[in-house]
This record gives sequence, structure tokens and C-alpha cells, in this order.
Amino acid sequence: MKEISANGFSRRDFLKGAAAGTMSIAALGALAGCTPQGSGEAAKTMAETGEATAAEGGSYDVMSQLSTFNRGEAADKVAAKTAEEYIVSKGDGVLSAGGGCDPLGITPADFMLNTPAWLGEAPVIDNVADTESCDVLVVGAGNAGTVAALRCAEAGKAVILAEMQTFDEYDEYACDMACYNNGLFLGKGTPEVDTMDVFNEYMRLSRGHAHQQLVRDYATRSGEMFDWMCTHIPAEYVEKYAKTSNYKGNENFNGNCCGQWSWPAMVQWRDEETNINMWPFVIRSVHNSFESAGGQIRWGYQGVVLVKDGDAVTGAIFQDVDGAYHQIDAKAVIMCAGDFGGNPDMRLDLSDQMRNLAWSYGADRTDVSAIGGMGRDGSGIKMCLWAGATMEGGPRAGQAAGINGVPGFAFGGNWPCFGNDGKRFMNENVVKHGSNGYLDMLPEGFLMANVTDANWETYLSYQGFGHETMDRSSDYMVEEVRANMDAYTTGPDGFDVRAFSRFGKEYSTVYAADTLDELADIIGYTGEAKTNFLAEVERYNELCAKGHDDDWGCDPQSLFPIKDAPFFASFGTTGGNPSGGLCQHAAVCTDGGYRVLTGAKAPIAGLYAAGNNCGQRYGIQYATPTAGNSCGSALTSGFCAADNVLADLA
Repeated sequence: MKEISANGFSRRDFLKGAAAGTMSIAALGALAGCTPQGSGEAAKTMAETGEATAAEGGSYDVMSQLSTFNRGEAADKVAAKTAEEYIVSKGDGVLSAGGGCDPLGITPADFMLNTPAWLGEAPVIDNVADTESCDVLVVGAGNAGTVAALRCAEAGKAVILAEMQTFDEYDEYACDMACYNNGLFLGKGTPEVDTMDVFNEYMRLSRGHAHQQLVRDYATRSGEMFDWMCTHIPAEYVEKYAKTSNYKGNENFNGNCCGQWSWPAMVQWRDEETNINMWPFVIRSVHNSFESAGGQIRWGYQGVVLVKDGDAVTGAIFQDVDGAYHQIDAKAVIMCAGDFGGNPDMRLDLSDQMRNLAWSYGADRTDVSAIGGMGRDGSGIKMCLWAGATMEGGPRAGQAAGINGVPGFAFGGNWPCFGNDGKRFMNENVVKHGSNGYLDMLPEGFLMANVTDANWETYLSYQGFGHETMDRSSDYMVEEVRANMDAYTTGPDGFDVRAFSRFGKEYSTVYAADTLDELADIIGYTGEAKTNFLAEVERYNELCAKGHDDDWGCDPQSLFPIKDAPFFASFGTTGGNPSGGLCQHAAVCTDGGYRVLTGAKAPIAGLYAAGNNCGQRYGIQYATPTAGNSCGSALTSGFCAADNVLADLA
């Protein structure tokens, strides 16, 4: 089977040329940039019409794809016996190992579309009820949009903020926000963070896939943004609800765990009496500041399509809750309409991780119901794509996406974790947002148990910030959890401990026993598994005394022996339903100045994106050097996008 490339070279011709060192750089680039078109009638049809043809009966001849490369093609070839002979045979070429195959001729309907079905063509609205104009139009009154609108209005621009929710129904997903070197933390004596360290850590965790300018903006300007935003929030709200998390209580943590850095920078907006998330209420005061600065909010305005004059974006059309259409013209449009996590078809197509995780479990990866998710409807991203934008490259992963997580204690922390057979099976330090893939490969019904002892609170002081542990800076949290733990009861029924990892009055069951033997029975270990568990705890304690985890590489500062009664456990079994996570961060490409890009990587005049409409903030996977960076990053992107809009308009 001879493989023909689009420029007429066969793979074999190319490899011969490469080995002889005769092919030009231009030819190499041309070949690398083209997909082999195959041979026979299917290839001819594709070349002439751009359409593929299926084999007889609508099936595809998969056997035709078996490669013949280096399978008797060169009957007189003799393997080199010495290094010198091998070097001579190679010439100055590099590539000689192929093995590719012809395409099957699969039709776009059976494979993929440049215009996905969920996107389709941009709607044409010809019954607009009215048109108004402004300098800056911001689509979406969430974190990014609210900040961007206020920033522009303060600068004297005429700004309209359009929000799909009604005023009375408005709600917000946000809760935690990480903003480095913000005044609330520095005012409590928290050491200033080197934001270049923060920037480098985020880039390292994204494996270089994130956009460096966007990440740098977040690392270096989030504190500035937060302090500015707080000047637009009533002082009594800041005083009562803004909780600076983990600025104390982790005094023995050195900032690095298994090579990954984390920093205290997260603010949570909580009511102490109910523990309710207050940010959806507090952000309304920022809306008030925006209106006081001359801005206007259009509540109940669902974005439908952007308006263009040639290649430039000049506004947008919205549908109100009664079905009427309204056009708003603007010199600049900032898209902040949120993610696509609530759109099952977009989630299925765009979230590589979710689709293929379902497939890895043997589920139908074309079934939208196989992949759960939450979030917005993706309309803002669609509007950008219709205007000429492109999605960021993959792989694309949701925030906290996957199937399984370790059981965890109500008070948080990383603890020794024991599996079905009573043995440890992982490095417990590296199980956090962005690193749960290992757990996703466990079978459904796999038992996992976290275990610690009477020294649990002391052990917490050696652990990291954020999702790894409870906020030990909030005295009301610590006091209640401590009281719950002091009132423990032993036995298989367990006892309730306030779980502060989520908002509201939620409790988690913790189990206690006076001996490890009794604790094993409560967990459900019997026979060999129980013997293994007791031996594994003994082994683990030996590693703690040694100060080095020879088995799984847990960070030495996190090696906490299980030796003093009472002993505590939290346990559960794995599930089998993939989750899309809290939201989807993948979105459209920008130039680092929040200007939306075409496929040629040229800015679309007049169009900007922030928040979860702005892609490349995380690259391949959400990660948490500080908990709350999703909201913190979104807020900062709106702040910086507005500054770029103002500069461009000037």
C-alpha cells in the first residue's frame, strides 16, 4: 500500500529522501503539514469533492488500514551489523521508521465536523425591537463581567452590562477567590508572596500550555484587583463576611509538598452563623457601584449573536425574557458569559477528558447523559465562534473533573489511605485538583479508607493551604470541629463532624475506635484484608519514624504516625459516573491582551473575552497552588481585559 501525501510525495519517497539528506526544509514542512489522502477511489473522491465515501453497505474496511511498511517492501535490505554500517545507511537523514496507513474514507457525519452540530450557523435576527449604543458592552454580570464593566465605567466610558438572569433571580457560582498579596492578608501579617514564583508554578502545572501573559496577569495583578474591588463593597460587608483563609494554623508547613508549591491567598465570603456563601449577595454591591459610576445593566438579556461590520465586531443582539430582541452597538464588546459546562452537547464535544473517560469505562462516549456537569450554557463561546474565534487546543479538562476522590475527613487534610486489600496504594500528597486520574482508573465499589489518630489537629499544622485542609484561620470553624471531635463516640455508627469544605450546615460521618483492631472491623476489613491493614499501619509507622516513605514517596513533613488512641477513620467506595466538574475552563483563544483571535491568530477588532470565555488560563488541567484560583483568575481577567479595552479605545 503506497501512502500518498497531498503534495504528491509518498511516505516511502519521503523517507528515502530524508535518509539521503536531499529533501528541502520546505518539502519537510509541506509534508508535515498535510494529511495523507489515501489511495483508490475514496481518495480520489475526497480530493475532487472534499467528501469521503463509505464502503459498500455503509461500513468501513478497517483491514485496509493495516500497514505494509517495512514488511517485505525491501527484500534485499540487510540489517547493519556494526554502528559504522548503520551510520552509513542512515546518511544525514533522521526519519526512517513509519508505519502509517491510508484513511478509511469516514464521512464527516461519522467522525467530526469543522462546524459542530451544537454550533451550526449563526442565527439571523431580523426583527430587532430597538437599538441602543454605548462605548463598551459587557456580556455577562458574573465575576469577570462585573469587574470589567465597573473598571470601564470608572474611566468615564458609557458602559452597558447585559446579564441573562433577571435581577430578582440572579445567583452566582463563585465562593472562594485567591488573589495574591491582597491587603486583607498583608494586613494580618501574612508575608508577601513573590508573584514570579506564583507565575512559574502555574506555568509548570500547565506544562506550558497556558498563555503566559494571562497567567502573569493573574499572579501579579490579582491582589491589586481585589483591593480595588473591596473599595466598591460596603466596609461592613468586608468586615463581616470576608474570611482570609489559612493565614494562620499551618505554621509548620514549609510551602512545598512533593515538589508542588502553594500559598495562602484565598478569601471566602461566609456568614459565621449559617456558614452560607455570601458572595452572590455581596457582588450586588459591586453592581450598585457600577450603576453609581454611570453604567447601565440590562437584566434578563440573553446573548444571541454578535453584530459585525465587515470583520469587526460592533455590538450584539439579545433576547429578553418575553422573547423580544434588542441590539446594543458598541465600540468594544467584552464577552464574559461563562463556560459551557451546562451544555451537554458542547461538553461532550469539547471536553476531551470527560468523553474519553466515559469511553475508558466502556460507556458510550457519544451519549451526553454519560457525562455529568454544571455551569453556563456556552452561549458566549458560541457567539465568539460565529464571529470568527477558535477554541483553545486540548486536551481540555474540567475543574475537579473525574470520577473518584479519596473519602477525606470533615476537617480536611491528607492522610494515609488504605484500599480494598488493607494496603496503601498511592502517594496521598499528590491527590488534589488536576491529579485525580489515577483514582479514576479504580473499579466501581473499591474501598478507600483514610486513617489518623488522636493527634489529628497537630498533624494539620504541617499540611498545605487550600483544598488540602480546613481553613484553620476561621476560629468559629476550628472551635466547632474541635468540639465535634472531642465529643467522639466509638463504634460502627460513627459521629457527625461539621464539614467546612462546602457551604451550609453540612456534616460528615467520622468513625472512632479505641484500638486499630476495632477500627479495622468498623471499616469492614476481614480476614486477609484486616491482617494486611494492621501490618500496613505498622509498616507505615516505621516509615514515619525513618522520615522517608520508601513505598510511595509521601512528603516527609506529611508522614504522620497512627499510634495514639483514639483512632479515626473516614471511608467509602468508588463510584462509576464521570463528572464534568464544577465548570469548564476551555474557551476561545486570545492574544494575551484579551483580544479574541481568529484561526490565523489575528485579533478580531472590537471583541475581547474574560472569565470562562477566555481560554488558555489553565492549559491542560485546572490545578490549585491556592484554592479559589478559578474565581480569582476570572475576576483578574475582567480587570485586565478592561484595561486593555481602555487602552485600545484611547
